[in-house]
Amino acid sequence: MTTVLLPLRHAHVWATLGGVLLAVILILALVPEPGRLPISYNDKFAHAFAFMVLMVWFSGVVEMRRLPMLAICLAAYGVLIEMLQSLTVTRHPELLDLGADFVGILLGWILSIAGLRRWCVWLESGLRSWRATEKR
Repeated sequence: MTTVLLPLRHAHVWATLGGVLLAVILILALVPEPGRLPISYNDKFAHAFAFMVLMVWFSGVVEMRRLPMLAICLAAYGVLIEMLQSLTVTRHPELLDLGADFVGILLGWILSIAGLRRWCVWLESGLRSWRATEKR
């Protein structure tokens, strides 16, 4: 059986938490927009940031050779969100949102290749050394 996950101690936990991230982003994209928020933010920046985080997150869990497929899947996820927004009364799809999603995926891919894809390895090795010092 072929696996796409890296041989990490907690790979399934990281993948599940990534699924939770996907679900939270989907919910936020479909709930009615709140009135006036106490903070100002740029909608396109939020789209790009969310998809950059998703790309970096999942690049830490899957094999490097799977990054192109990961990017395609995240792009399809962005298209799905926009299509689902067209079915709501309070939200509407925007091509610029999709463009921001794609920019975020590209930035996340660049950051992953630059080394951030090792976040999971760093975290797990830090947890191991923390447990080792705690047992002393």
